[in-house]
Amino acid sequence: MSKYQLAQAILKLSENPTWELARQEWQLLQIEETDDVQTCLCGHFPIKELCVLQNKLNRKVATVGNCCVKKFLGLPSNKIFTAVKRVRKDNQKSLNTETIKLAHERGWINNWEKDFYLDVMRKRILTDRQSAKKLQINEKVLQRVRKTGGE
Repeated sequence: MSKYQLAQAILKLSENPTWELARQEWQLLQIEETDDVQTCLCGHFPIKELCVLQNKLNRKVATVGNCCVKKFLGLPSNKIFTAVKRVRKDNQKSLNTETIKLAHERGWINNWEKDFYLDVMRKRILTDRQSAKKLQINEKVLQRVRKTGGE
């Protein structure tokens, strides 16, 4: 369970031989929630919040846990997973800024949807049309965050 073990595993899958260069090769491909038992590249077990990374140079894939992706890519994954779980339970709830920004960066939602959501997410009362659009955006994001195992 160490940063060193994660670095070793990432270096084996990377083109560059140094940690600083190798970590720049990786990008987030997918985030998933799972009930199945998984182990992070760092050795942490079990992990249920998975971040699938892909190497931009050689297309190799690596799966790491929520904590490691935060250290590795600087992604606020804990906030993203918390928001996704909240909205999965009640689709009337709002996603958070981090999740909306990720969804926009990944192309899951367009510029207009991002701006709209950021504008209405903290409002207490929405019109019927605003509520419907917010629910539609919530569903778009939830479809992209896979839920595997269990259920």
